Amino acid sequence: MNVLSSPNIEFRNFFFLLLFCLFVCLFVWILYFYEFSLLNLRQKHVMSAEESSTVSTASLLADQRNMLEGSTSANAEVIAEVEHAKNDSSRMQRRALREQQRLHRIQGRLTDISLNDIATLRDGRYDFFIENTIVCIRGSCSQFDARDGRTKLMPPLTHDCCQTFSTIAAVVLSSLGLAVTMQECSDVSTVNYLLYISAWLHQISAPVWPQRRARPTVGDLNTALRLREFFPSRVNEGEFEVLFYNQRDRAKELVDQLCSTSRGSGDADGSLSVCGYVIASGDYTVSIFSLAHDVKGRPNARYSEAWSLYICDSHGTQPWSGGKACLTGITVGVPKAGAEVSNGVVAKEEGLRYFAMILFALLEDHKRKTTSLQHVPYMTWSPIRRQRATLYTAEELKGIIDDSWIPSLMKNNVIAREAKKYSFSPLKCFLGLSASKTAVANGVAESS
Repeated sequence: MNVLSSPNIEFRNFFFLLLFCLFVCLFVWILYFYEFSLLNLRQKHVMSAEESSTVSTASLLADQRNMLEGSTSANAEVIAEVEHAKNDSSRMQRRALREQQRLHRIQGRLTDISLNDIATLRDGRYDFFIENTIVCIRGSCSQFDARDGRTKLMPPLTHDCCQTFSTIAAVVLSSLGLAVTMQECSDVSTVNYLLYISAWLHQISAPVWPQRRARPTVGDLNTALRLREFFPSRVNEGEFEVLFYNQRDRAKELVDQLCSTSRGSGDADGSLSVCGYVIASGDYTVSIFSLAHDVKGRPNARYSEAWSLYICDSHGTQPWSGGKACLTGITVGVPKAGAEVSNGVVAKEEGLRYFAMILFALLEDHKRKTTSLQHVPYMTWSPIRRQRATLYTAEELKGIIDDSWIPSLMKNNVIAREAKKYSFSPLKCFLGLSASKTAVANGVAESS
């Protein structure tokens, strides 16, 4: 029985072992299949998520780009508006500044002192308020009344000749070179001749003025009257400085330079120095010039340096001119230590201040009568230059005028025709015809 049952047991054990192996294999296969299915599902989910993420990101980037473009456009508009506002503000500020400068120039003054403030009645005649300060060389008439009376030696345009008078007077008289020779011209005949010849040349040369305006410029006079060819003192039309009436300090500086040892910048060779100015303001012109006194190196002279300064004015506006064209002069000097100061010679700084006071009051007087609030008044200061070593006597100047200058002008066909039209035949020069030496000039070097 045991024998019979043993094989059966072994078979049955083998069968169960085989069945168990099959079951394990099936279980492993099912597990593998399940994992594979999960993996595929996960990959599909990831791909779907990636696709969805890609679409969302692209959309987001597009939205951001649109927003950025919109923001940039808005910012550009804001920036443009800000810049426009800044430009408007800047323009308004510049306009306000220009208007402020314009008003300052219109309201600016060379001086608050009037001609009446610096004049006083002395011995029945008007004089500078400080005695023994000025010398006034008066003519017989001004440009406004020169045609009155019976003779009528003056031409029709005499009333408008201040530019020509001021230029010719300063050029001719500064050509003397030294104050001592000016003594020969310190009389009424000098002023009368300068007004006479200036008025006539103004009349007959008008058709040849290059600018062809109602009044000549310095350039017109240089060209038409050939001033640079005959006189050592010269006015260069291209060399001028524009000054507004609020530039008092600069105007005073130019006046002071007329009495400096080194008078401004010279030409290339250093031989020409500034000795005066033709000052034009609107329809009014006046000139100034200086002449040095020959005192350097003279041990007995009271002054180490001295100058005489003159204002040439044909209007007769200055109170002491008596309504006549005149030359107003002041002599200034630097006294030597211990030397007695001469009567009629003013200390340099003080004299320059008085001279500028008269000049500025004269310019202000004219400006007050003619200036409109719509126009900015200004002046042109054209320098007169001369060689420092130049020295002429009055007789020598008269010879230049009579023998060279006037004859050469009368050879011009247009000027000759105008002279014939007005029956003008030039008189011989009568500069200094009745001159007498002035105490002012003598006082500088009388001990030398």
